[in-house]
Amino acid sequence: MSQLESITQRVERLAQEKADDIALILPKRSGEDRQLTWRELNGKSNHRARQIAECGVGESTVVAVALPGELDHVITTLAAWKIGATVVPVDPHLSDAEVDHIVSVISPGLYVTRSACSPDCPKIDPEVWADGWSEENPPPPSGEPRSASTTGGTQGRPRVIHRKRGWMFDPDGIPTPHERRMGFTSYQTHLVAAPLFHSGFGALFGPLGLGHRVVLLPRFHPSFVLDCVERYSVNFMRLVPTMMKLLLLPGARIADRDLSSIEVIHHGTASCPPNVKIAWFDLVGPERVYEGYSSQEQFAYIYIRGDEWLARPGSVGRPDPGAVAIVDEAGDQVPAGTTGRIFLRSNDGSGPDYLGAGEQLPSWQGKYFTVGDLGHLDDAGYLYVQGRANDLINVGGISVYPAEVEAVLLASDQIVDACVVPASHPVLGQVPHALVVPAQGTELSWPELEAYCRARLSAHKVPQSFTAVDVLPRTGAGKLRRSALTVE
Repeated sequence: MSQLESITQRVERLAQEKADDIALILPKRSGEDRQLTWRELNGKSNHRARQIAECGVGESTVVAVALPGELDHVITTLAAWKIGATVVPVDPHLSDAEVDHIVSVISPGLYVTRSACSPDCPKIDPEVWADGWSEENPPPPSGEPRSASTTGGTQGRPRVIHRKRGWMFDPDGIPTPHERRMGFTSYQTHLVAAPLFHSGFGALFGPLGLGHRVVLLPRFHPSFVLDCVERYSVNFMRLVPTMMKLLLLPGARIADRDLSSIEVIHHGTASCPPNVKIAWFDLVGPERVYEGYSSQEQFAYIYIRGDEWLARPGSVGRPDPGAVAIVDEAGDQVPAGTTGRIFLRSNDGSGPDYLGAGEQLPSWQGKYFTVGDLGHLDDAGYLYVQGRANDLINVGGISVYPAEVEAVLLASDQIVDACVVPASHPVLGQVPHALVVPAQGTELSWPELEAYCRARLSAHKVPQSFTAVDVLPRTGAGKLRRSALTVE
């Protein structure tokens, strides 16, 4: 293996080797797209690195980047890495209390944001930084570029998780064998529709480090996503199931679009309704659709390709790399086919690395960790995820997994989004209650919804009531915030 290069060294090299090739595209629905070459991307981040250094940032300083998914975010992140800082992408729409909590955990040396928040640390609005350019690369820092991500935690207490590996690349081994198994090839065009404070961060900077062209959307809009796929011959997309369903709605007219350039679609973060997944198989081919399952701690990565999924419907695959164990409440590993808590193990058995004092995840044998999901393995080691333990609804002593009921609801053409939460019951204790977002122009009736569910679910799983809502609260990663939706 040749000497590894950091992501900033990769950008500097590509600025020499592919100076006038397009590195980054920032499209707008108005059609006034902005495109940056590798030389421009490197020059702007060189200039910004000096501006950040003037704010007192140096090696090992934590820089919180709370910006929308636009050019300033990309330039600021690369610039911070050029001087050895650790970057934490933060949701730019957090409340003041949420900002204060994040700041108390990570103690940033600089908080970069356009919001009016007043964190208890140095803060700067990138608007004060003049747009400039420098051909001179800063001296390389002594350490690897690091980043950390925030998550709500299994008990609602945020964790700030160091990425297990620095942003380093083998210039003679791009893509790596693992990346090739995940559908990466050379010279791909990646579309990033997820927010940069979550999965969009890796979806952007990973491909940039590989020398790929990246199309960065400021926000998700179904028809605009498909416009960009056609306009830029996009090869690779990462989506969440909600996005996948929205792209299938009539208004996006996906059947009329040219999707021939798509080589890979990755989806994860939540369960995907089987009919939505199969619809995408029909559009691009099952061998081009991958589902991934992991945690932000990156203990293991489990994935399955669409043609493999057809042989094992409902599975999320087998780990590559890492390992998985299913463990019961007594702490014993259970046999194939038995439901228990999912524990993941990294290849080297290392545990999580947090910034500040984060929530500690439960462990098994000291090397396997869980975020609280339940599931089982089959005889061939394929994992099936059934939902989060804390989300279970106890219906007269029978456990109901909300994810299973939600999958049935989301399979309806009349429902755009759905969430199932517990409602109090005088005899059974709890029963399922459905909150649903009807498709545009649809009026749902309770008798129709109940009949639809009874035809597809056991009686105890059928929602006993429902509420139609305009929107459901989801995180930037597409995950439901169930704690805000419990019905009394």
